[in-house]
Amino acid sequence: MASSARKLDAAEVPETFQRATFEHAASGFEYRVSVTKSGYLVRFENAATGVRGEKNLAYAIGSGVRARSYLLEQDGFLYEAPVAFYSAGHAWGLEPGYDRYDYPYLSRPIVPGCLSCHASFIRTVPLTLNRYDSPAFLEGGVTCDRCHGNGEKHVAKMKSGNLTGGSEILNPARLDPVRRDSICAQCHLTGEATVMRAGKNWSSFQAGDRLSDFQTVFIRSGQRAGLRVTGHVEDLAFSACKRASGDKLWCGSCHDPHTLPAAGQASVFFRARCLSCHSTQACSETQAARMKSRDDCIGCHMPRSPATDAQHTVFTDHSIPRRPRRDVRPPAADAELVVFGGVEASPRDLALAYAIKAIGQQAGADRTRALGLLERAERAAPDDVELVLYLAERYRNDGKNGLARPLYEHAIQLDPGQVTASVGLGGVMMEQGNYAAAIRLWTDALAKNSGLELVRLNLAVALLRTGDKAAAVSMLEKAVSLNPAFAPARQLLAQITQSP
Repeated sequence: MASSARKLDAAEVPETFQRATFEHAASGFEYRVSVTKSGYLVRFENAATGVRGEKNLAYAIGSGVRARSYLLEQDGFLYEAPVAFYSAGHAWGLEPGYDRYDYPYLSRPIVPGCLSCHASFIRTVPLTLNRYDSPAFLEGGVTCDRCHGNGEKHVAKMKSGNLTGGSEILNPARLDPVRRDSICAQCHLTGEATVMRAGKNWSSFQAGDRLSDFQTVFIRSGQRAGLRVTGHVEDLAFSACKRASGDKLWCGSCHDPHTLPAAGQASVFFRARCLSCHSTQACSETQAARMKSRDDCIGCHMPRSPATDAQHTVFTDHSIPRRPRRDVRPPAADAELVVFGGVEASPRDLALAYAIKAIGQQAGADRTRALGLLERAERAAPDDVELVLYLAERYRNDGKNGLARPLYEHAIQLDPGQVTASVGLGGVMMEQGNYAAAIRLWTDALAKNSGLELVRLNLAVALLRTGDKAAAVSMLEKAVSLNPAFAPARQLLAQITQSP
């Protein structure tokens, strides 16, 4: 955890590059990763179309125990890179989820919540979505504060020499079970959808708090989902061990967050943890079979399996099955969302959870449920900017611009720093022929997230319609510099620069 993020430096290179070239057959692009004097570089090229480009990688995310992801930086904005390094095969490949794109996707914004479980003292630029000071964080890893509370208060208390009332430091093991488990769950529980409570954000939770006071995590009712990269808390809750042990069993029962077992000693280390509750006689396997597997409890009951949300890597199954699971199927897509951990969900949080899951859907149970829930929740809390935005987006996607417009305008009044309303309202204005308003709104959106490819393209079209060809060309040139493989911008730029 202490090495889960770093600014890349060509002088310190833990990755290998013997397998640093790979092809994504579906898109026809070949990727090559290398280290030059100036740093890490990813090149991409489609031989059939001649489209090529390169980007410097700015930051690595992940300790490298299983994999590392990478971030691009342009004009202070951070984006997720399309490549990852997978430790098991010492090979580079596509970032998880990127195989569904037919071109190098270079503009997925890295919001502070993405960084918060990997880096500390994040330096955001106010009123932007994904812009940061340089460097973007002051410490590359999870600091003591994350689990033990405010370090400055602890240092001040110790320097004072007056330890009355304690040393201003938390020991998670001494907290009540809910607050104790919240410390681990802040980064190791994802669920199907996570909704921040009204007025809370990625930095609100502090060690010693109850996580449920800051966010609500939803899962599908019914069978547990497949293995997820950060689904450890959810998986453990489904285990027979946890159900039988209750609050006695928690992450700290098996894991020491300050140390890792020595190389080759993991099975012995964790077997000792198992035997702190179980006896050797409790195992029904034959002695011969146990000796063949070196009496490895974890190897049998917490087998490593492929994660459903990552590629080329395996993770430990924290549901602790009696036998390896062979029939784990994700819950039905139309299964209801329920709150994880028995916490009560407000109508507002439930509405937002369904709205999150319905993004990009044209039909389906989530989309149907979301509309009615959003409308009722927004009537009850008309100044809740998240409800207003999601409802506006739904109306806009349904072609109901008359209903969407006042909601977008209200959202901008409530929160000038958000991006969604500026993008959506700009689209409404464009359709109504109000190009000046669309240009103003989309320019505002790009100041908060410079990598909005479609917004930049649409802004160029609006500029053309107002007769400002020079500004349109400049806008498209910027779009191509951000992503040379984004064909619509490249094609429009060629079209208008070749015309008289």
